[in-house]
Amino acid sequence: MMQNTIVKTLIYDKQVRLLLIDNTKLMNDILSLNRGTNKILKLTLGKTISAVSLIAGTLKGNQRISLQLTMSEPKYKIFADADANGNIRGYLNEALLKAAKKQLKDLSLNHLIGNNGTIRVIKGSEMHQFTGITDMPYRNIVDDISHYFNQSEQTQTFIGTNLTLTKDNFVQHSNAVYAQLLPGASHDLLIRVRHIFLTNRNFFTNLLKQPNIKIEEKLSELFEDVKVIGYSPVQFFCGCSKEMFYGILHSLSENDLPNHEDIETVCQICGRSYHFSYNEVQRLLN
Repeated sequence: MMQNTIVKTLIYDKQVRLLLIDNTKLMNDILSLNRGTNKILKLTLGKTISAVSLIAGTLKGNQRISLQLTMSEPKYKIFADADANGNIRGYLNEALLKAAKKQLKDLSLNHLIGNNGTIRVIKGSEMHQFTGITDMPYRNIVDDISHYFNQSEQTQTFIGTNLTLTKDNFVQHSNAVYAQLLPGASHDLLIRVRHIFLTNRNFFTNLLKQPNIKIEEKLSELFEDVKVIGYSPVQFFCGCSKEMFYGILHSLSENDLPNHEDIETVCQICGRSYHFSYNEVQRLLN
């Protein structure tokens, strides 16, 4: 089994770069932290994370990519980021979490994104960053992220995801592909990859679950001239710490800090809590 491992390949005589992954474990690691959300929001966050987990395989060195998806209701936002080491994060903002059980209970993904949804992407290293913003005409996350690459980076890209939740919103399976045309390749090849993925979902769902699988041999059942060029792992990584929250609390004014009780802080991304005792709070006030 090759869960949480990006398989990097070239297909069609090195004209298309194809990345694929079974990220079921990654999805459960992250979505299990969002127990209070409904199915639509879990699917929305899941599709975003699934796409970003594959984009991690295109990064090098100290590069990272951060996505901010803003719905037509601008207070509703989704965040996800990845680095070249395969560290993946993703979360819903506070407004979406609060609205999950009431306003958004029966809302479809199409209506949640609406007519004015946008994707904002920051990509690169600390010294060389590029920011791009595009609309979300497809209202389904993955085609909209593909649209970003096509429009903002002028790179013909297809991203496809399979994500199925059980009745109790546990991830039953999740896999994805990322296909990108290399210079000089015909756009027809990308159309062909898209068609193959969409009409062979079971193949991709089962592909990386098989032990001792020969990736090139199996993919050759669907694609021509398959060549595996590498593998890279992905994993959930938040990076929060008590020291980070200590700095946040230290930046608050004296009126914002309770001076006669302990404080419990919770990371919005991973759900980890950090306890600050009364004495620690007093040191912040002095």
